[in-house]
Amino acid sequence: MPPVSGVKSLEPNVGELIELPQIAELEPNGYLARVLLNSPEDVNKALLRAEELFSSGKVGPGDKPMAFVLHGPEVKIFFKDNYEQYRSIVDLAAKLTAFNVVNVKVCRTRMRGMGERESTLVPFVGTVPYGPAEIKRLVDKERYVYF
Repeated sequence: MPPVSGVKSLEPNVGELIELPQIAELEPNGYLARVLLNSPEDVNKALLRAEELFSSGKVGPGDKPMAFVLHGPEVKIFFKDNYEQYRSIVDLAAKLTAFNVVNVKVCRTRMRGMGERESTLVPFVGTVPYGPAEIKRLVDKERYVYF
């Protein structure tokens, strides 16, 4: 097909090098706690790490809170009836939430499976419909990275 007059061809000439634009490294848009073992101990370790990052000044008041999306049996930590058993973890999470360092959310699907309602959660904890989908959304769409 002959070239159309006045229209530049998008195909390079044989032997011509094409310079591709550089793709800059994307900065993370936020941080997501990695809770692999779905245990209270693992949640506590992640909270202590968040506290350390805050105390050292590596995250500060202008940063987005670090996301904690819990969807395993560890959600029980944040049921009001379990406060005494998990007091130190809940208190640390509450303190870090108050300083806008973390944002704790639990999976409603998991809660329903445990026979619990949102009203049984301590007041500072929110919910998401399905934890794994929220984690995927944060990583894929919002560009969160694990800490």
